[in-house]
Amino acid sequence: MTQGQIIQIYFFSKGLPGFEQLKEFSLKEYNDTFSLLSAVDQPEVTFITVNPFEFYPDYEFVLPEDIMKEIKVEDEEQISVRCIVTWHSDRLKVSVNLLAPLIFNTVDSKAKQIVLQNTAYTTRHPLWSDSAQTDEGGES
Repeated sequence: MTQGQIIQIYFFSKGLPGFEQLKEFSLKEYNDTFSLLSAVDQPEVTFITVNPFEFYPDYEFVLPEDIMKEIKVEDEEQISVRCIVTWHSDRLKVSVNLLAPLIFNTVDSKAKQIVLQNTAYTTRHPLWSDSAQTDEGGES
């Protein structure tokens, strides 16, 4: 099997919301689009993730300085962003959480999920739809 060969372990000092007791997660590339974020101690706790910029090119936010310090980011080149996908059997109901991106320090293997403040982003943006395919990222 060639899928999922690249695996990186990341440390979330406070876990993920709802899974605060789980601190280490593996990020495994599944294919060109999707990655799987799995708890090392409980692999059944797995999230599908995507690079949000591939679906919403205008997606942007300011990463607060205290978050950068917490995950020991010294250079923006160290940062990778993923967002959690909510899967559905109907392709058009698959959504992505743009409100709470996962921020990874690819050098020091530290990570954190942040919740953006004062934004129009939500936890359920369509992953595949007319709006996700435009540069607007807005309503269709």
